[in-house]
Amino acid sequence: MATDYAQERAFFDRVASATTVTPMSRDVLERYAAPRHPHLFAKELMFRLAGDLRGKRVLEVGCGEGVASVQLAYCGAAVDAVDISPVSIDVARRRADTNAQDVTFRVADVTREDLADPGTYDVVWCDLILHHLTDSLGAVMDGVWRWLRPGGVFIAREPVAYAGWLKALRGLVPVAVDATDDEQPLRDAEFDVIRQRFPDLKRRYFRILARADRMGAGLPLLRGLARMDNALLTLPGTQGLAGNVVVWGTK
Repeated sequence: MATDYAQERAFFDRVASATTVTPMSRDVLERYAAPRHPHLFAKELMFRLAGDLRGKRVLEVGCGEGVASVQLAYCGAAVDAVDISPVSIDVARRRADTNAQDVTFRVADVTREDLADPGTYDVVWCDLILHHLTDSLGAVMDGVWRWLRPGGVFIAREPVAYAGWLKALRGLVPVAVDATDDEQPLRDAEFDVIRQRFPDLKRRYFRILARADRMGAGLPLLRGLARMDNALLTLPGTQGLAGNVVVWGTK
């Protein structure tokens, strides 16, 4: 069944309409400007992979409410950010204004629109978006490849499909998880599609204990849980237990 992108848009419009925009703390902004634990936290790894962003052009596909867009701009990048949800884009603009960051936001459907001229960007950033686009993934990745300059980097973080028994067990954890009907955690088939465009694709898995992130734990506890994950994921056969993955490749 094809993804219903109108339904996706409506879902994220509803979520964004309930958002209150507040300034980001300097500690959070600095955490990603100078990531200290990229081996423990997926988003810190993404920023480490992006490198020194000063003067670089970044395209964020599926920017949502603009959290990462503002963080990327804080790091010195010239950020263009797109999302299918008009309400999310409105929130993202207010977030950038509140945090005194200059980001160019626009409403766009990446499955239907060519977002930029070839070779425009140093980094194409996809944070928790590709699993909403699995039935259009080939066309989306063709665009990502085209928009990157030679030597540019594609970076994504996505949920991954895991064993059915583990999915059932995680379902017993009493934590509300927002999800649309059409999203699909990435499977081997999706990684194969991405690898067709980025043959050097690399992966780093995280978060066997992923749902603990949503339980309101503070950073020290999360860091301890992440260290446990880091140890567990060194054992044979444990990658299939991970909750998400960072993937990256160079044009």
